[in-house]
Amino acid sequence: MNIYRLAVCEDDTAVREAIRRFCDEVLTEARIPHEITGFSTVEELEASFAVQDGQPHLLLLDIEAGKKTGMELAKEMRNREDERSIIFITGYEKYLAEGYDVQPLHFLLKPINWEKLKTAILRDWKLRHRPEVLLLQKGKSMIRIPFRDILYVEASGNHRITITQREGSEVFQSGLMEAEQLLPPDQFVRCHKSYLVNLNHVKKINKMSFIMDDSHHIPIGRTYEKKCQEAVLNHVAK
Repeated sequence: MNIYRLAVCEDDTAVREAIRRFCDEVLTEARIPHEITGFSTVEELEASFAVQDGQPHLLLLDIEAGKKTGMELAKEMRNREDERSIIFITGYEKYLAEGYDVQPLHFLLKPINWEKLKTAILRDWKLRHRPEVLLLQKGKSMIRIPFRDILYVEASGNHRITITQREGSEVFQSGLMEAEQLLPPDQFVRCHKSYLVNLNHVKKINKMSFIMDDSHHIPIGRTYEKKCQEAVLNHVAK
């Protein structure tokens, strides 16, 4: 399992906890496995870089948090070609021009615009860290199926699923809910108690079904109608 790791460096305990809690809610809602670690000073954060395991992928960095500034840390990171993502969160506009020299993912001024923070986090995940394959066990082998190749997934009974790709179908021992948890929710939607579809391969949609690239009609259950409509609109708007 790919764990998306965030480090929140903020000297104000209440603000740090609010950021940590918000990030946890965003990533949990998006079904992204994650770990979030808080630091009260830049020095504490920098010391954590010496530990090999569990390195953060994204730093949410207050610029003035400790004797060393977050800007100084960011410059040192870029000088040693450390390209991990940085979001600056600060109350000081004076750092704005200087901040872009280190190519941050975003520069947020306090009070925090939470919607912009959410957008920045999810964009970083999608562009840099999201896995592109579904990894499933079959017998003693692990099978890698690229997301882009999956047309739809069907529950086949007895804790089995059938994954249909352009070149054919394959059966795996897994539940549909388990597969759903492993697939990106902005690309795959549950449209029926027995089906997941890849929105990238939907040719047409009507009230009753998705019509796929291979001309199969995948039913839309009544309880899933609103969810499917919202998913399609969001997918088109990307």
